[in-house]
Amino acid sequence: MVARERELNSLYIVTVVVILVIVTATFGSLIFAFFWRSYNGYLWGHLQVPSLLWGTTAVLAASSVFLERARVAMKVPDQARFYQMVKWTTVLGVIFLIGQATAWLQVTHSNLFLEKDKHSWFIFLFSGMHAIHILAGLGGLTYLLHRAREVVSGPRYQMTTRAYTNALAIFWHYLGFVWLVLFVLLLTWKR
Repeated sequence: MVARERELNSLYIVTVVVILVIVTATFGSLIFAFFWRSYNGYLWGHLQVPSLLWGTTAVLAASSVFLERARVAMKVPDQARFYQMVKWTTVLGVIFLIGQATAWLQVTHSNLFLEKDKHSWFIFLFSGMHAIHILAGLGGLTYLLHRAREVVSGPRYQMTTRAYTNALAIFWHYLGFVWLVLFVLLLTWKR
């Protein structure tokens, strides 16, 4: 059974690594466009990043902490605690997305003119692409919530859930890292 779990874990992790290569290429291209555009200088003004993004960044970091606690609970195994931790991770992920949408509205309603400052479009580009990936992660979390909703035991169930949780955690934490990189760029990069 241990060999089967290792095999399943490896399969899930290889799958998520392939996905993360694609995610990295996507965001790498966006970051390249950000730098290239900033050196053009034409219509590149100082970007006023909504302060709400600080809060959403903290919420995303907290969601990663809850997902790690879920992983620990699944190893014990404590399915009730696992369910609660995954539920909090999911709720915080949804709050993050709501906060991002609110930040979009703040930028749209500010006196920053999007047509005159092309730099401001990167808030939408970065957070929008990131939101699409967060939605994919929320889909995975929803699957875990459904899977852990009822008390089910047995080595095969726990083995599959642990392997899936490990892969999803790698994906979720990586999205948190990507957001930190994008957020720091939006805050600090001036041309």
